[in-house]
Amino acid sequence: MRPQRKYYSIIDKVYRMDNLYEAWNAVKANKGSAGVDGETILWFETQLNQNLLEIQRLLKEGRYQPQPVLRHYIPKDNGKKRPLGIPTVRDRIVQQAVRQMIEPLFDRDFYPHSYGFRKGHSQHQALDIVRRAKKSGYEYVVDLDIQSYFDNIPHELLMKKIKDKVTDGKVLDLIEMWLKAGVLEDDQFHYTNMSSTQGGVISPLLANIYLDEFDWEMNEEGFPVVRFADDAIIFCKTQNNAKRAYKVAKQILEQKLQLTMHPIKTKIVHFDEGFRFLGFDFWKDYMVLPEDRIRKYKEKIRNLSRRQQGKSLIEMIQKLNEVIRGFSNYFMVGNVKSKFKRLDEWIRMRVRAYMRKKRSMESNWRIPNKALAQAGLVSMVDLLTYRS
Repeated sequence: MRPQRKYYSIIDKVYRMDNLYEAWNAVKANKGSAGVDGETILWFETQLNQNLLEIQRLLKEGRYQPQPVLRHYIPKDNGKKRPLGIPTVRDRIVQQAVRQMIEPLFDRDFYPHSYGFRKGHSQHQALDIVRRAKKSGYEYVVDLDIQSYFDNIPHELLMKKIKDKVTDGKVLDLIEMWLKAGVLEDDQFHYTNMSSTQGGVISPLLANIYLDEFDWEMNEEGFPVVRFADDAIIFCKTQNNAKRAYKVAKQILEQKLQLTMHPIKTKIVHFDEGFRFLGFDFWKDYMVLPEDRIRKYKEKIRNLSRRQQGKSLIEMIQKLNEVIRGFSNYFMVGNVKSKFKRLDEWIRMRVRAYMRKKRSMESNWRIPNKALAQAGLVSMVDLLTYRS
């Protein structure tokens, strides 16, 4: 059974100055844009001590009031746009201060194979669970998609789950105020009766709190789950087992949690058919690097290595290496060696073209791979080799 513990006096720890400074440092490190008040991180920092003391005073007196979040959209892989909410810098600091105090209280009792936005947990760990499940004889999965999860979390049910552990009324009031702070979009204010706004510092924790019941109940029904935020895979050994898992998941999500399981995207899949999870295509015993991910990666490389720009070769390669390392470090856990080799060759071709722009008399064969390495260019295959 899931352990149940309650925690009482928390607010005094939230507004402790050392906790507020720690929260500020986390917000500053995450960067981010200004919220509805237009105040940037840089501007807040110009009077840091005074601003933090003012936040502390408002929290102590119970007079802190959050502002609406600023609506912003970012492109999704499918061409659509994902709505994000940008809280003010001050609200981000207070959210972080609360998160630092309550997250350990919840995290210690979370389902062990929930990997999203948890300290000491990663996407690579979640991917490894899928591989291990296949080796352990799980042939089928329910590839779960929750329709617009962050936009459809019922506030009342979420607060009930938080109250199961946190009884400090002032902390509960803060969380409820953030949920109901509303959204400002195109200078129009919109109330929010549902959702945990993506972009809020505390939103990932609230999202994990809400879905934790699903994780545990599926496991208690005999269906192991691996989850990263709202992206989940349910493991089954037979097709009949998978059909039952689908029904149980639907019952928990739609009846108990009042969410909607996507009728098309949620599907029962055999490993031989393949499915996508956290950026990889799982197929049979392989973790494959998808072609659409390669295309996006090449677009970034193409943009950074375009010949008509004012950067020196060293500056261009430094920027290029940042992208190469980021992409390679994530995808190197898959079956990628041959694709990495081809990408290395393509990137070298781009860099040679850049160098020829600088030295028009040099041809391709006069710029060997060794010269590119001496110029500082990172090799994806070499990164893969160092890892193993």
